[in-house]
Amino acid sequence: MSAPTTVSPAHQLALLELQRTDTELDQARTRMQALRQDAEYQRLRTEADRLQAEVQAAQEQLGTAQSAQTEAERKVSSTREHLDRNQKRMESGQGSAKDLQGMQHEIETLQRLVGEQEDAELETMGAVEQAESAHASAQQAHAEAEAAANARGRAVKAEAAQVAARGKELTGTRQQQAAALPADLVALYEKIRARTGGIGAARLVGNRSEASGMGISPVELEQIKATPADRLAYCPDTGAILVRDAD
Repeated sequence: MSAPTTVSPAHQLALLELQRTDTELDQARTRMQALRQDAEYQRLRTEADRLQAEVQAAQEQLGTAQSAQTEAERKVSSTREHLDRNQKRMESGQGSAKDLQGMQHEIETLQRLVGEQEDAELETMGAVEQAESAHASAQQAHAEAEAAANARGRAVKAEAAQVAARGKELTGTRQQQAAALPADLVALYEKIRARTGGIGAARLVGNRSEASGMGISPVELEQIKATPADRLAYCPDTGAILVRDAD
């Protein structure tokens, strides 16, 4: 489709409204993309996952400590039972003097062993307490991290819903705005917008083009001002349609 030969000043001004809508739509798309890849949520999610791994490691350490305590308790119980049997036999006076002397020696050995095993049992109990404390701390830290990640996730989801709703509204507005303009003008505007990365039309303010944000040379500005009001003028730097205020 070729460029329009003439475009009324009213349509040129309406093109600026279309540009504003398209700019806001672009911003909504950019924001939606940022929300899909929200860095803060990703950071919080990663931290929560890391702490979950710490909970699992603490759980394994607790299990190991509990197993060690159970084994220590078993050893103490077994040695005590052996000691009790020997003491009962000793008290009954069964056996020769030599047997009783040997039994007395074994009892003393078992008593020392029970003492050593009870000390070891106390150490395992202390290890279990430490492991339980570490596990509880890890669980608390993970719960807090999960809560933070979930809160951020909900906030991102809520904002995404708002952006989507606004995008839908803007899409409807754009359709109405574009339908009210000549098709060849909209086609030209969209072609320029695609080439410039988003700016198809902009206002001329004084000697400055809002498309480039730069001043226009006196010679080029004079040529633009000499362009009839119903003819399109263009930004020298970007090629965007330059809309002039009606005199």
